[in-house]
Amino acid sequence: MADILKTINCSVATVDVPQLDLPKGGDFVDWQKIYPEASKEQVLSIPLITDDTLPDEVDEMEHSVAPYPIDALPGSIRNAVVEVADFTKAPIAMIASSALAAVSVALQSQVDVARDRNLTGPSSLFFLVIADSGERKSTVDKYFTKAIRQYELEQIELSKPVIKEYESDLAIWTHKRNGLLNKIKNHSPKHPPISELEKQLKSLDNAKPIKPKVPQLLFQDVTPEALSYELHKVWSSGVVISAEAGIVFGSHGMGQDSVMRNLATLNILWDGGELKVSRRTQESYSLIGARLTVSLQVQEPTVRNFIAKSGNLARGTGFLARFLIAQPSSTQGERPYTESPLDWPYLDAFNSRMLVILNSPQPQNEAGYLEPTLVLLSKEAKELWVTAHNAIESQLKGELFEIRDVASKVADNIARLACLFHKFSGESGPISAVHL
Repeated sequence: MADILKTINCSVATVDVPQLDLPKGGDFVDWQKIYPEASKEQVLSIPLITDDTLPDEVDEMEHSVAPYPIDALPGSIRNAVVEVADFTKAPIAMIASSALAAVSVALQSQVDVARDRNLTGPSSLFFLVIADSGERKSTVDKYFTKAIRQYELEQIELSKPVIKEYESDLAIWTHKRNGLLNKIKNHSPKHPPISELEKQLKSLDNAKPIKPKVPQLLFQDVTPEALSYELHKVWSSGVVISAEAGIVFGSHGMGQDSVMRNLATLNILWDGGELKVSRRTQESYSLIGARLTVSLQVQEPTVRNFIAKSGNLARGTGFLARFLIAQPSSTQGERPYTESPLDWPYLDAFNSRMLVILNSPQPQNEAGYLEPTLVLLSKEAKELWVTAHNAIESQLKGELFEIRDVASKVADNIARLACLFHKFSGESGPISAVHL
């Protein structure tokens, strides 16, 4: 409690009443019940224990960092993470988050995961690393997004002839349309009936050339609103990667007036739901079937300030609960110079696998929306998942009560991770118990 009060900038003071016989775990309310004759003056006369003398148990717990479960990762991912860690000396949790974010964006348009017949959803993940600047997240991200950047460049080159053809078709279409508009504007009896001209215009409008979509997956400096439009207009699968996380936690788009709308946008994208955007002065649209991965680094004061500014909407809306969060110990000061390796066998194998996945055709329905293939849990994996789900659920009113928003999303994230492990490892069929 003391730590919570400090977080929200409240001063803290307690009264030392060891001489009173209170029930185990009793507080001032219990004291009032037992000693109703105690006056306000008597209470205030008891010596105070101020912030300086409060125990630091919570602070010590916050700074106790558990080892990252690197052995839980499939070998193809784990080996690449260790290889990058040996050279960069960055925190292992940060490196693993970058690697898994890359896997997520490669596979999110390919596969969804089904916990049962009705509980289905995306395989994409949100990551948040709480760390100071200088922990080398940008460097680490470059290693694991190499295949994504290569894929984007290759797609731009491949699309150049198609884009040129589109631009020519659009110029011809525009010329025809302008001609029809002039005929309608300056209509005379010598021309065809105006109804015929209007019919031609409507037909031409329906035949307007459609700009080819060229994959753009990587986003950095973009607001949630602009991001949703890009996913609608340009490419329906993407990843937001930022080493400073101002995109979410410090942008103008996260001011008090718009925070609810933008948090809802990101929540819907994590859920894989339909997002309807209505605008007065610009194009309104519906974003259907889009998939998004998020990988952010942010400093702890920024997170705390964001939560305070948002009026706790970040917790109340389940926004932060959707993230896989790590706060690793800093490695700064413990990173002696290491000669760059001549080759990167495990990282190269990782990026080769990424390219194979990225170059696979995206499953789409007849309307042109993403429709990832549904991956099921095997019987054994389902039993493990149900056991984990029930174990967490049974503690939501007990040990996990204070973090029940986070705990309630854990089972979903378990299934998503297992699906990514399964597909990145190149396996077919239902998700195995090993990967779950």
